[in-house]
Amino acid sequence: MLNKIKLERKLLLQSVYAALFASLLGVVIGILTSSQMILFDGLYSLISVALSILSVTAAKFMNKKDYKRYPFGKAVVEPLVIIVKYTIIIILLLISLATAVMTIMNGGRNIELGIALGYSIFSTLLCLIVYVQFKRHGKKTTSGLLMAEANQWLMDTLVSLGVLIAFIIVFSLNYFNLFASYLPYVDPVVVIFICIFFFKVPFNEIKLALKEVLDMSPEDELREKLENIIKEVEKDYDIDESILRVTKGRKTLWLEVDFVIGEKSKIKTIKDQDFIREKLSKKLNHIAQEQWISISFTGDRKWAI
Repeated sequence: MLNKIKLERKLLLQSVYAALFASLLGVVIGILTSSQMILFDGLYSLISVALSILSVTAAKFMNKKDYKRYPFGKAVVEPLVIIVKYTIIIILLLISLATAVMTIMNGGRNIELGIALGYSIFSTLLCLIVYVQFKRHGKKTTSGLLMAEANQWLMDTLVSLGVLIAFIIVFSLNYFNLFASYLPYVDPVVVIFICIFFFKVPFNEIKLALKEVLDMSPEDELREKLENIIKEVEKDYDIDESILRVTKGRKTLWLEVDFVIGEKSKIKTIKDQDFIREKLSKKLNHIAQEQWISISFTGDRKWAI
């Protein structure tokens, strides 16, 4: 667990340094080449720096144990940070989209192709390398912050790749002197397509994070598996009824089961109850998330609902 925390913090700091370098380079090159695409790429990376620092701060706060003030843990911090991060990204996309539309209405923009093409190749490779690293470690550690960071770098990689493809097209058309009157519009048009393409990612991530904040029950196969496990125990031990409450975060699974015990039930003692708890715990060992399990027994249904 400690190694995962150290790895998470180390990678998030690396993300800050990489994003800071890429952002400053992008803003400078974007201004020098008069390219809105590169400027958008640089500004996105600059915002990524602030968001990565936010992730580092959140990870440090979450990993500091304080059971007296936070008796149920700090897991809610992670989805809140993710909501903030993707909300800011949506705002950036909207501003870039509006600016690109205005550029088209004003007759487009000519760019310095040589420098722009070299930058876009370098930026695409840098973002791809960082993304692959975060994606690999994010899956291993089941860290929502690392996966959010990976998605952030994926978006940056695709932005840079879109910029690169656009510059290759513009460079080729310019070299053969084709469609010269349309070339000033390529830069803002590509920005519009990139913005539209990316809107889906932050909206989906915010939707998932909101489910965690609101403690909504998972709708995937996990709930069905848990229900089958509980029903199996209910049948084996002649339990009258079982009430399952479950919610899932990126790191933690919260599970509460209330068993309503009747006179015919095989569960008679506290030892029997602990045996059921141990049995359920073993059946849940295959789940990757950390588990917060609460199992209660009552003879009166009103205490279970």
